[in-house]
Amino acid sequence: MTEPPQLKPHLMDVADTPIRRFFQSLARAARLRCPYCGGGGIFDGWFTLKKQCPTCGVTYAYEDGYFLGSYAINLVVTELIAAAIVIGLIVWSDLSVLQMQIAAVALAVGFPLLGYPFALLIWVSLDIALHPPDPRTGKRAI
Repeated sequence: MTEPPQLKPHLMDVADTPIRRFFQSLARAARLRCPYCGGGGIFDGWFTLKKQCPTCGVTYAYEDGYFLGSYAINLVVTELIAAAIVIGLIVWSDLSVLQMQIAAVALAVGFPLLGYPFALLIWVSLDIALHPPDPRTGKRAI
């Protein structure tokens, strides 16, 4: 059994202001990289985020239920996008009612599945903006 990576705060690269930290980590999240250091390989699969970053060693979920907010972000954002697309199809296409219903269901189910890993990392980005890691220890400031 392999040991989890040790925390390496010298590898963490987070900006000094909350807004800059958020956008820096958000840009990394959009590429599915570690929001703390930018390292890759943080997912075991599309739906499985590793407990720790293999590069900097930061633990993503500090407590049970940590990612509950990311589920809400995922559901709200993806369903709003799906609804906007369906409304656009209704207004600007000649699809039948059945075709519209099929498209709506496919979008309502597919978008949250596609957006899941991004929502997890957006949630971590928000956390970094509000609770930056201590530069000496790398531990989360509360």
